[in-house]
Amino acid sequence: MGGTSLEASESVYIVKSGDSLWKISAQQGISIKEIKEINHLSSDSLKIGQKLLLGGNREAEAGKDITAVGQESYTVQAGDNLGLIAQKFGMTVARLKELNNLNSDILNEGHQLRVENRNLANPSRSGVPLDGRFIIEKAAQYLGTAYRYGGEGPAGFDCSGFVRYIFSNFGYDLPHNAAAQFKTGAELDGSEMKIGDLVFFACGGRGIDHVGIYSGDMKFIHSSSPRSGGVIYSSLSEGYYAGKYVGARRIFH
Repeated sequence: MGGTSLEASESVYIVKSGDSLWKISAQQGISIKEIKEINHLSSDSLKIGQKLLLGGNREAEAGKDITAVGQESYTVQAGDNLGLIAQKFGMTVARLKELNNLNSDILNEGHQLRVENRNLANPSRSGVPLDGRFIIEKAAQYLGTAYRYGGEGPAGFDCSGFVRYIFSNFGYDLPHNAAAQFKTGAELDGSEMKIGDLVFFACGGRGIDHVGIYSGDMKFIHSSSPRSGGVIYSSLSEGYYAGKYVGARRIFH
């Protein structure tokens, strides 16, 4: 799988070109903090070919033996997308694509997909609240996408268009405006933030005019600006955005 080596007994990931701790965290379902602690990392820097331990068999650690995960077939319905289907069965989009040998996000109504119903191994997840890791996993697919004023599609995004597009993949219809998005969802303080929450900024001095998605470890992913490279990760605790931060909101439950 393009440089990934995951063995059940070792759970080893081999870093490839374009990887970052945030990307690996989203793909593998392990927090950045855990990755750094397990591998004794003192910084976020990675080298191509570097081997990272991911903490052993994470399914077994969670009390969900892989043999207990129900495999079944799912028929794609009108309005479905990979994010919604993955959420429904407690999977990641990456695992869903791997299981079905999918090279793109395009689905056709009536198509049969193999799924692993991980909710069978964890009945408390009936209803499956949205996991913020799924949101970041989806958002990270568009790293490097160009900034486009008014854009809300894969060819280019502005900040609120990016957030609107990512959340639309999970059934949420957000306004295409950062200030309007700020008025949506539950108000949070810094200690309550979790992965997938929205973070807002006042960059122009005239109220809220920028938004991103919190990815953990005081980082967020957003469509920044044409000069900054479009969709990138930035820090909440240092640099330009640290002094522009206004607050956070939770859209999902």
